[in-house]
Formats: sequence, C-alpha cells, structure tokens
Amino acid sequence: MTSSRHVRHPKSHAYGGKPLTFYRFGYALARYRWVAIACWVALLLASLVLLPRFENALTGPPLGVLGSESERAEELLDERFTSPFNERDLIVFQSDRLTVRDPAYQRVVADAIAAVVDLPQVVGIVGPLDPRATDQVSSDGHVAAAVVGLSGSGRSRQQLAPELTRRVEAVATDDVRVYLTGKSPLVADLVQQEREDLARAERLGLPVALLILVLTSGSLVAAGIPILLALVGGGVAFGVLGAATSFMSFNLFVPNIATMLGLGVGIDYSLFVVTRYREELAHGASPAEAVAATVATAGKTVFFSGVTVLLSLAGLLLVDAQIFHELAVGAITSVGVMIAGALTLVPSALAALGHRVDTLAIPFLGRPGAHPAPEGGLWARWARLIMRHPGLWAIGAVLILLAMTAPVTDVELGLSTGTSDLNHKSSGKGREILAQDFNEGVISPIQVVVVSPDGPLNDDDLATVARLTSALEAEGGVARVISVTKLLDQFVGNHSTATLETAARIPQATSALSDLVNFGKGRDVTVIRVIPHARPNTDAAIQLLRRIREAIVPSVSGGAGADVVVGGLTAQIVDISDESAEKLPIVGGLVVGMSFLLLAVIFRSLILPIKAIIMNLLSISAAYGMLVLVFQEGAGEEFFEFTSPGTTQVYLPLLTFTILFGLSMDYEVFLLGRMKEEWERTRVNEIAVAHGLQHTARVITSAAAIMVAVFAAFTFTRVMEIQALGFSLAVAIFVDATLVRIVLVPALMQLMGRWNWWFPAWLERVTPRVDLAEAHVHEPVVAARAEGVTGS
Repeated sequence: MTSSRHVRHPKSHAYGGKPLTFYRFGYALARYRWVAIACWVALLLASLVLLPRFENALTGPPLGVLGSESERAEELLDERFTSPFNERDLIVFQSDRLTVRDPAYQRVVADAIAAVVDLPQVVGIVGPLDPRATDQVSSDGHVAAAVVGLSGSGRSRQQLAPELTRRVEAVATDDVRVYLTGKSPLVADLVQQEREDLARAERLGLPVALLILVLTSGSLVAAGIPILLALVGGGVAFGVLGAATSFMSFNLFVPNIATMLGLGVGIDYSLFVVTRYREELAHGASPAEAVAATVATAGKTVFFSGVTVLLSLAGLLLVDAQIFHELAVGAITSVGVMIAGALTLVPSALAALGHRVDTLAIPFLGRPGAHPAPEGGLWARWARLIMRHPGLWAIGAVLILLAMTAPVTDVELGLSTGTSDLNHKSSGKGREILAQDFNEGVISPIQVVVVSPDGPLNDDDLATVARLTSALEAEGGVARVISVTKLLDQFVGNHSTATLETAARIPQATSALSDLVNFGKGRDVTVIRVIPHARPNTDAAIQLLRRIREAIVPSVSGGAGADVVVGGLTAQIVDISDESAEKLPIVGGLVVGMSFLLLAVIFRSLILPIKAIIMNLLSISAAYGMLVLVFQEGAGEEFFEFTSPGTTQVYLPLLTFTILFGLSMDYEVFLLGRMKEEWERTRVNEIAVAHGLQHTARVITSAAAIMVAVFAAFTFTRVMEIQALGFSLAVAIFVDATLVRIVLVPALMQLMGRWNWWFPAWLERVTPRVDLAEAHVHEPVVAARAEGVTGS
C-alpha cells in the first residue's frame, strides 16, 4: 500500500469539454484524507463545547404569526401594560377528603408558599384564601391554587422551574397532593421529556439501523461508517445550532426533528457512498481511484439529492410563523452537515481504510460488488416481470395508494397544547386538574384588546367596551366576561371617564384594575377577557373566536374611534392555522417547481420530472391518510400509547410535505440516475430500466429500511407531535421504496418508452449540462493509471 503523497488526480480528463470537478475533488480527498479527518475531529470537539448552549436555550413552541392580529394583541399587552410579574405560575393543591377550609389542608398551602417565597425570582405569591385571590378555589373546595409571580428572563425562569417543582412537591402529604404548573414548568418538563424521547428513539433506532447495515454490507467495518457519520454529524449539527442561539431561539421540537432527519439522511447518504466505493474496489480500482470514482458518481448523486432536500425544507421559511422558521433552520442545518459529511468525511475515512473496509466480514453474507450483478439478477427479473404488464401493475399500485389516501378527506386541523403528553409529570398533572375543576378558559382566555386612538380612554371608548361586554356575554359559548366597564358598573354604578380617573387615583382600585387597564403607561388600552366554556384548542372555542372577530367586533365597534384586536391562545391557533393553509399551496408550488427544474436539468428530460413529482405526491398523500387514520381518528391509540385530540396538529401537513418531498426525491435521483447511465450506454429503455433497478434496488431498499427504522423509533416516544411526524415519515418512505420505486417506476418507465428521455432540442441547447456521472468513471481510472496514479 503506497503512501498518500503518491496519489495525484488526472491532469486533463474532461467530459463534455468540462473538467471532472467531483472526480478531482475525490482524488484530493484521497490524497489529503488525514487533513479532512482532522478537520472533522476539530469541528466535533468545538461542537461538543457549544452543544450545551443549544440544549439550555430550548423554549416552548412559539405560536405567533408575524403581522397577525393575535401577535398585535400580544405586543399591546406586553408593551403597554406594567406588570410586577413576567410570568404567573400556579401551585395546585388537590385532596379527595379535605377541603381548603380544613386546617390540615391550609397547613400544606402555607408550607408550599413558605418553601418557595425566598427564591430570588419569586416576587409575589397570592394564596387561595388571600383577599386578593380570584377564582382560585374550586366549587367543592377540594382543589385550590396559589399564584406565584416570577421575574427574570424566560431562560432563567425555565431553569428555576425544576427547583420550584421539587420544593412544592416536598410538602405534599397523604391527604393533599401538590403540583406546579404554568408556562415555564410545562416547557421545562417538555424539554426534559424530549430529551428522554430522543435518547429512547436513538436506543431503538440505531441498533436496528446497524443490523440492517451489517446484513446489507456483510462487513462490520463497512456497516460502521454510516453510523459514524450519523453520530459525528449529529454532534456537529447540534454544535452549529448552539452557535446560532446567539442570534435566534429554538423550540423544544427542533432537537428531535433535527436528529430524526439527520440520522435518516446521514446513514442513507453514507450507505450510497460506501456501496459504490466497494463496487469500484471490486472492479479492480485502487482505493484512491475508487474514492475518486465514488465521489464522481454516488457523491454527485448525494449532492444533488441533498440540494433537493434543502430546497424543499427552505420552503418552510416562506411561512410567517416563528415555529416554522426554527424547525426549518434546525432541519436544514442537520441535513446540510450530513451532506457535507457524506461528501468529505466518509470518502476520507474510506481512503484511510482502503481494502480494510471489507474486514470483519460476516461469512455467510455476500459483499456488494464482489460479483457484478448479471443481467438476469433478481431485481432485473423483477423489472422485466413488471414491464410485461405495466398497465396492470401501475393501476394496482395507484389504487392501493388512493385507498391509503382516502382518510385525508376527514382531516381536521387543530393544535394540541401538549399537556396530555406530560400527565405523568407535575406540570401536566396540575394543568389537567385545573382543566377538570376550573374552566380552562380562565387559564387561556380570549383577549379582546381595545385601544384608544387619541389619548386616554374616553366616554366613547368606554361605551364601546360596555357594548362589546354585553354582546360577548350574550354569546352561548361564553362562560364569563371580565372588563373594566363591568367592574366599574358593579362597584360604582357607572363607567364614565370621570369614574375611571377617580379609580386611577386610588391605589387599591388601580391594583384591582391593573390587569384590565394600562394605568401606568397612558391609560389608553384596556382588555376584555372572554372565558369560553370550551378548551382553547377545541372547535367550539375556535368557532367562537371567529364569530367574535368576524361578527361581534365589526358590528359593535364599527365606526367607533377605538381600535379593537382579538388575541389569546385560541386566536394564535386560528392565525397559525390560516397562515399554514394559505402558504401550503405557495410552498408546495415553489418546492415542486424547483424540483422540476433541477430534475429536468439533471436527467435532460421533461417527462421524468413530471412522473417523479406525481409519484412523490401520491406517496405523501398516502402518508397523510394514514396519519389522519392513526392519530386523528385514534386507530393507533392503544398501540402507540397516546390519547387522540381528535385533530391533526396544524403545522404537521406543511412540515411533513417539505420533509417528505425532499426525501422521496433522494431515491428518485439515485434510481433514475443509474437508469440514465444505462440509457446513455445502450439507448434501449427496457435494458436501462432493468439494469438500473438491478444496480440500485438493493441499496434503495436497504436505505429505506434504515430510514423507516429510524423514523419508526420516534413513534414510541411520549410527545404526540413527534410520534405523528415519525409515523408519517416512516409510512411515506416505506410506500415510496416499495410501491413507488420498485413497482410504479418500472411500470411507468415501460409505458412511456423512449418518451422518458424526451427533451426538446432547443432546451438541450440552452440548458446547462449537469451529469450525475462525470463520464463513465472507469475510463478516467484507466487513464489515471496510465499517468502513474497509485492508490493508498
């Protein structure tokens, strides 16, 4: 084995008059393999330092839509109101035997308050029997709540939540149970649950992936390389995201989604590269020649497949919602790192291993490429079987896909708050108790914000507030309405400007009304709190919100000087649902259009991109149908251990579309790329299809099995959004690699015949040439040998 310093790339080999860029790059990697490996090691070490920054910066999922009515309402409440608290959490007390009037119950309440009152960020506590308390004791007295006011940043409050929880739970007795719930406790528990889920999914998915790799490759060393990329790439991706926390935030779903995609595409891409490298060795190439040829073929396919995935994921950035931006950046970073690793780290590792990639072979398993597949191989025979009756096979496959798609007609978009996933944790239990014994609308009311356009609230503005209050109280779905005019009428007898000005001079009145009027910042904004009978994420609450926006507010405040905006959790759900529905065709059209252009350039065909897009949409639709059946309709509740909310998470359709469209194109590019090689060699469509499937079907089915195993592992986590995403991705990839790639593709290729490769002459002249194989790679190998190139 010669030293790497003797390896040099060909000087002037070209294809179509152009230099063999990827081929030369592969030779450079073979020559400087240890430099490339050292760079990755340094990058990994730096990423491990940054990784804690990413994990500690995770926040709850942001539901705001940029420029929406709910966002404006939230901004008004944040900017125009002075509150002593940055956050209100709740200590929840529950007893089956005692009530809040019993001394033993009251001792537990006092102990819980005493346990947390001395913490530095706790700036105020209102117990259930405090004179300032409102609606903090259930009607039967068995459930009570203490309000805990917290100061500090969102991150510091989130870090404090576990200590708060530990302290309040420590005072519980056999008779009185104690829980802590609220925004920060819920987010802290969800982040912890996500970490546990991620570790569980990796424990389930990686061993299965390794087993499939061993069975596919027949060698433990060859099987270990894709796992190496998955682990190194995952660490580097998290490090990059850790650095990105300096200028943006990430929600708690980003780590799981980034890991899910990173593991899937990382293992797949490196499997393509390793398989082609071993084929090149089997053809007699030296390790350096094999690396160069691999990068020029499989590496180039990985590059363009990866670009397709990245373009698809980038479509999420068009949605004016922060949650989509955060998920897009996380997914793009993870996939981008895996592409870079498959094109640099994996070839460098292969060059360093040389022929040792086949060591630790499993005796009874064959080595891919050791015996080049004959024309009569299994997959070639299968392709010819399909092509004998292509119409029947195509119709059968399409009917199965349409049957799987059918449930999608019943899709109902909604938003689960995620608390049901935490019913085993303090925050989830506390929230569930409040929802059962109190109206949950008290926790997340609809906020009707009234803004005076010309200074402090005047008689006209207060009259508008009073009319809105009366109209809202008349709504059947409303349990209670709280407004400044209602309180003034109740305690003073009128709601005039003079009465409000008098209240502003009385500290007790100002304190009582401070949540409803911005006394300290201009007294020009007031909020009406509407408490629905229904939970904020139910269809009843959503319909109520739409009636308030579309009917009540225009009819009552139309023509009045005051500006009225409607916000709150239900409003955020409506706004993000509308934004997703509005942007889905735009994002879909852009992703489909870019994919068509890229595939048309790569394959020099107009028919192949159209077929690829239609087949991708079929497999994605089938996944949508199964998602609705299993998670919305609840067919998988018992098996996957979740409780269906009766809706599909509002952001899942758009998220799954962008992910699946990109991933499905991976296999399309890999399969059709090999068919195109055979077509250019033989100019016979049947041979191109049969030989292309023979060369790629094994690695495609293996790669798909690995990706299905990785995605399916996430269906056994506890957070339902991640379960649903993992399930839909696993179903789509399974369908894509079976019904689509090994049935529909050969059937449709046969039906279209030579039309598959139709590309108008005028387009041929003006379209840049991009070939997945930079010439037949063995021709440059032979020439390289003639120039004295040696391998390591």
